[in-house]
Amino acid sequence: MPLSDIEIAQAVQIASLLEASAAKPGNVYPNKSFEDLNYNHFLFSSAAVFPAFLDLEEKTVGEIILRGVEETHSYIKTNTNLGILLLTSPLAAAYSNLREKNLLSQKIEKNEEQLIKLLQQETAHILRNLTKKDAELAYQAINYSKAGNLAEVEEGDISEKVELTLYQAMKLAEKRDQIAAEYVNQFNLTFNFAYPVFKKNQNNFSKLEDAVIQTYLEILAEYPDTLIARKWGSDFAAQVSKKSKKLLNKLNNIKKDKIRKAELARFDNYLRSKEEKINPGTTADFIAAVIFLAILISGKEIINTWANWGE
Repeated sequence: MPLSDIEIAQAVQIASLLEASAAKPGNVYPNKSFEDLNYNHFLFSSAAVFPAFLDLEEKTVGEIILRGVEETHSYIKTNTNLGILLLTSPLAAAYSNLREKNLLSQKIEKNEEQLIKLLQQETAHILRNLTKKDAELAYQAINYSKAGNLAEVEEGDISEKVELTLYQAMKLAEKRDQIAAEYVNQFNLTFNFAYPVFKKNQNNFSKLEDAVIQTYLEILAEYPDTLIARKWGSDFAAQVSKKSKKLLNKLNNIKKDKIRKAELARFDNYLRSKEEKINPGTTADFIAAVIFLAILISGKEIINTWANWGE
């Protein structure tokens, strides 16, 4: 049976909580904070977004994003989840559309390849048809969350009110912003890279957190992080990706969990070594998105599987 809006909203919460709770090098997670951000901020914001994903058939993508940011801002006065909302909102809208069109039959739900194809096609359709109103609402969300430099482009700043659809605005930013690139490339990273990698890692690891961390490192190794590039430049972001790839090669030859954790801690310390932390925050957003996508594809059953994995 297809997920209801309540279950979709819960899936966004679960995906956000799992992302925030995994000890991903360079990010905030339990017992690892930044000066202005700690784990509690992410817990509270994960819970806050629930109402944004209700009544999906009545909301546009822009409305979902803005509602999510407004609900978060009522508790948290800093940006914790704008990227997650930008990525999960089109996926939720696409799933809702397929459900309302009665295209999520039991037969389709059991055929993962066909369901993924339908979801990606519907997501692409939604993105191509984003309106100027969606752009206006997204700009409000960006200003609300104080992520003023998101998707800044030479032709203009996406946080300014311009006469563009949200799709057109993202197209201007795609070369320098990973999330903008998703909007114009049919969520290619999420569907065609991150999801297969996450699925593989669930089979390769006995702990969900390890599968999440491995997926995070693999995304970072292949796709230089936008947030790092904004703070430190694209060359430095590429260097961090190379370090992530080097770490992955080393981890492939490590069997003992204790040694693996030591190597991850070493990389984590490197990313925290500068006064202004080297935070692969956009990569973390993709982790939440791919976990959410996995729930949309596999249903509530996968959550039960994850719960039974234990720590």
